[in-house]
Amino acid sequence: MLILIAESKTMGACTGHVSTEEYALHRPELEDTAEALMHALRDVSAETLAREVKISPALASRLKMMIYDFPHKSSGEQAITAYTGVVFKAFDYKSLTPIQKKEACDRIAVISSLYGWLNPSDIIKPYRFDFTTTIALGNRSLASYMKDRVTGCLIKRLSRMKCTEVLNLLPADAAKCIDFKKIEAVAKVWRADFREINLIGEYRTPPSNRLKTLRGLLLRQIITERINCISELSQAESEEYMASSCDQEAGKIVFDSVATKK
Repeated sequence: MLILIAESKTMGACTGHVSTEEYALHRPELEDTAEALMHALRDVSAETLAREVKISPALASRLKMMIYDFPHKSSGEQAITAYTGVVFKAFDYKSLTPIQKKEACDRIAVISSLYGWLNPSDIIKPYRFDFTTTIALGNRSLASYMKDRVTGCLIKRLSRMKCTEVLNLLPADAAKCIDFKKIEAVAKVWRADFREINLIGEYRTPPSNRLKTLRGLLLRQIITERINCISELSQAESEEYMASSCDQEAGKIVFDSVATKK
């Protein structure tokens, strides 16, 4: 079972030293595409970046520095530790054992608005976009621009792994990077949905941060307990959630959790 997760908007500084040999070994598959996109933005002002990427002037100034620094590969960070968002904090990769870390790198793929397709061990530079960003692409979003490339990478990965199940833990905007109709021709795609139940028995979709936390915790459980297929996942439970239904036809597995107090 291959698991798909999305980037987070928050990232570390990615300033660790990277040797030429290390970078060659962990170069992202679509690095050339990312390089071309960043190069196209070198002459774009911070003011335009702020407006088009929909970020603050201060963050746009930092993004401008990231763009200039992007070609310099003597510093960077592995993708699985570069992202610092809620999903990644809940997953807590650094606390895994060496065997579990290898398991994670073998079974997880990260979908990125800039890099498109990332293996967890790929070395990346910091950036700040999202999947709806259209700057330098006319009216196309980054998700649309990356779709064919990312889909191709996923198909190759599934073939190499001889894998026939995909667990989709992507939010809707990241999922637009993949043509799932093409993927369904080679593997069964499953979506994990979470719902909360409150004290009076009402169900709802968890708030955004809670949903991200649950995705990260589920990812951690899959790796630490070596859950290898959907049939095993359909029996999963923890202190935070438990599997409640598994719809083969819809390709959906639902996890219930107790609503947290505000």
